[in-house]
Amino acid sequence: MDSLLLNNQSRHFRQAILAAILALAVGAFAALPLTYLPIILIIIAVIFFFPLTVERVFLFIALSIFIDRSFITFQGSYIRIFQILFLALFLKFTIEFLLSKRELFKTPLFILINLWVFSYFFSIGHLISVSDFWVSVVGQLFLNLFYFISVQCIYNKGLNFFYKVLKYTLISGIFVTAVGILQWIGFFLGFEIGLSHYEEIGIPRPSSFAHEPDWYGLFAGYTAVWFVVMYLSREKSLFSPLFIIIGMFMSFIGVFISMARASILSLAISLIFIFIITKNIRAIKLFVSSVLILIFTAIMLFIVNQEIFVNVYERLNPSTSLETDQGAGDSRLASIQVMLDYIPKHPFVGNGSGGMAELSMRDDIRQEYIYGGELNAGKGNANLFLTILFDTGIIGLIIFLLILGRLIWMILFVYHKSSFIPLGFLAASLFILIDFNFNNGFRMGFVWFHAALITSYFLLMKKGRKDFKSIPRGEGS
Repeated sequence: MDSLLLNNQSRHFRQAILAAILALAVGAFAALPLTYLPIILIIIAVIFFFPLTVERVFLFIALSIFIDRSFITFQGSYIRIFQILFLALFLKFTIEFLLSKRELFKTPLFILINLWVFSYFFSIGHLISVSDFWVSVVGQLFLNLFYFISVQCIYNKGLNFFYKVLKYTLISGIFVTAVGILQWIGFFLGFEIGLSHYEEIGIPRPSSFAHEPDWYGLFAGYTAVWFVVMYLSREKSLFSPLFIIIGMFMSFIGVFISMARASILSLAISLIFIFIITKNIRAIKLFVSSVLILIFTAIMLFIVNQEIFVNVYERLNPSTSLETDQGAGDSRLASIQVMLDYIPKHPFVGNGSGGMAELSMRDDIRQEYIYGGELNAGKGNANLFLTILFDTGIIGLIIFLLILGRLIWMILFVYHKSSFIPLGFLAASLFILIDFNFNNGFRMGFVWFHAALITSYFLLMKKGRKDFKSIPRGEGS
């Protein structure tokens, strides 16, 4: 009786918390500019009044997770399609929970990632930018909630739903990659849509649905890693073998034409990692095929436009690479130097999350570190670990490393050669971490979606093992 009463009290407490979060979400949305509200309200109304389940809406989120462009901005941050869809999903999820139609499951990492946000406040007494600090806090809390609800949705529907979500995520990646390839081809046919950097560095770089070519290369590389793992594993559960081969080489081309050096390097290291782990003979065929396609692409580029061919060669040549990026490399190095100089000022608690966004815009800082040029802008900045150390100090960095360690542990816990999923998680996570040491995008939605996929798969596999052990020996034989 006492146990039942305690469970009811616990449930009422959780319902009250979710109701409060729901009220905050509605209040935050009310603060948006009035011009955006009709668009957002129409999307939410369609989701609510049409017979779309929470899980169906979640699949739409998976399909749009790599669509990074948005016409809606708020406080300097973009409101993306997946965020609007997630708000509607969260409202439906909360209402169903309040009506006792849905249960909440214990979610690994949720306490730790919120503890990480709590560490932001240790620097509250010496913030460089108060407004950027609060934008970072609210943004990270949103991502934490996005992670939590994502795990709840996937785990609740089971392993088949997990595979469907992963499939839709990779479809999103290949769609964004394909659009970028079409933009690149279109340039040589006289259509300059969604391209940039040609006037600055002499190379047309597509962005597709990403905000810039570097992020396009990131999305294409993430997708490529998964397709390589499926190809080497001869996996057919998500896509046909032909689609896997086409998707894999399309992703390779996407990374190459993005000219994102960080993504190219990250993909190369991730592929080496996959080959070392699998020791698969198909890797030799893949390497030879990739080299042949690269040579063919280079020859075609040389025939069509020799000037672009030379510029591409100089950009990929380490001895001339920095001379071809219009100061982008110098900007990153200068930003890193700024962080190295500021970290010792508050080594344990940091200088305040989002502070680099303010410093990168100050004329005196620019004059001192890059002779009046532009510093790498944004709250994430140039290097993941240095940015965390700058923002939250040693305390925040330790918590962040615990988060990474926990994610790696969950992958290794379910690792088995018979399944391509854990290897895909390991290789994709390695790709992300290497890339973010040059272009920090850790607050991008797909990163936390990736973390939610890891956690969901871990919970489902753990549950499967428990269910198997609970079967009486006579029934299991």
